[in-house]
Amino acid sequence: MINKNFLNLVMAGAVMATAILGTSSAAQAASADATARATILQPVAITNNAALDFGTIVPNGTSATVSVSTAGTRNCGTLVCVGSAAAASFGIAGTTGQTVGITVAPTVTLSDGNGNNMVATLTGSATTLSLVSGANAVTVGGALAVSGSQLAGNYSGTFTVAVEYQ
Repeated sequence: MINKNFLNLVMAGAVMATAILGTSSAAQAASADATARATILQPVAITNNAALDFGTIVPNGTSATVSVSTAGTRNCGTLVCVGSAAAASFGIAGTTGQTVGITVAPTVTLSDGNGNNMVATLTGSATTLSLVSGANAVTVGGALAVSGSQLAGNYSGTFTVAVEYQ
């Protein structure tokens, strides 16, 4: 026969163990809540307002470079240039206070449509821009390599400027 005191002692120990350790794993579980968020921005947009214009150039038998700064200032080096020149200008619209990254194509090929080409390296006035209320603009200048024997003609080419939120 089992000793009654021993049985009471075992029962008391089991009750204490249950009180200390808990009776199920659910008593050990925990949970927490989190907040889900989203910010909606206006779509960013870019519009070309003015073309990059190197102006009228007269070759003199020596290859040279005509450059137009992002401010629109032209330098003809040893070449003769007439007329006006201008940097390309782009308007950017989006959510005020946000920053956009600006990517300008590194070069543009100008062609006369008859297989004669010139290449211009391009430079943007900024690589990022913090958008403000109202006008936001970036300009693009470039350096056009003109051969000393460049054939006469009207040369043009297209380049891309892209913007995206940072």
